Amino acid sequence: MKLLKTFFLFFISTVLAGFAYADTPKNSIHSNPVTVLELFTSQGCASCPPANKFVRDMTETDGKSSDVLTLSYSVDYWDYLGWKDTFGKPEFSARQRTYGKQFGGKVYTPQMVVNGKVHGPKLSEGKVKSQKLSGTPDITIKPEKNGLNVQILATPASKKSLSVMAVRYRPGIVSIPVKRGENRGRTINLANVVQACIEIGRMQTKAVFSKNLPSLTDGEALVIFVQDGKGGPILGAVNYVP
Repeated sequence: MKLLKTFFLFFISTVLAGFAYADTPKNSIHSNPVTVLELFTSQGCASCPPANKFVRDMTETDGKSSDVLTLSYSVDYWDYLGWKDTFGKPEFSARQRTYGKQFGGKVYTPQMVVNGKVHGPKLSEGKVKSQKLSGTPDITIKPEKNGLNVQILATPASKKSLSVMAVRYRPGIVSIPVKRGENRGRTINLANVVQACIEIGRMQTKAVFSKNLPSLTDGEALVIFVQDGKGGPILGAVNYVP
């Protein structure tokens, strides 16, 4: 009888452990990059491939977390040259123009922006890695049954309302053969292609921020930015790769 009771308790504990394990995401990466490199590019821009290559070279492709997070946004204002960018969206062009307001109206392609503060058509690896986020907010992304929960518990002091941005992207490299326009006959290779970029809320520095987001689709990852005003310097980022 004692043996039967011991077996029963072991069976119950094993089942419960199995349920707990089933709710835990496998092989997920939850990292806090200290450098965010955003590239505004276009498949129809003849001067963009060198910048695309630079960003590919700066991108982690082995599944490990990295201090540098790269993101490629396809703008749509080059489409008139005969090739419609397969990833281009007006909201990506709008994000670039918002940055441009902070940079004295400077908007060009390709344009790299590091931590929302430094920009240029061409940057060195040393220049990118020398930019570090400091005093960053406490941001968490927690998987739940019906999606993801984003929480921001503490933020640096700021005179502005802080903008919380959610960027969905596809990790890795994608190749697009271009059939028309300036890059006709070339294959454009892009790293960490952005799928969507939206502001999910504003917050004051002393308030706790919480927001539920829809689940990611297969192959998607999510990064949350806290920025000092919309289009201002990035104060902190969390990268979540299921």
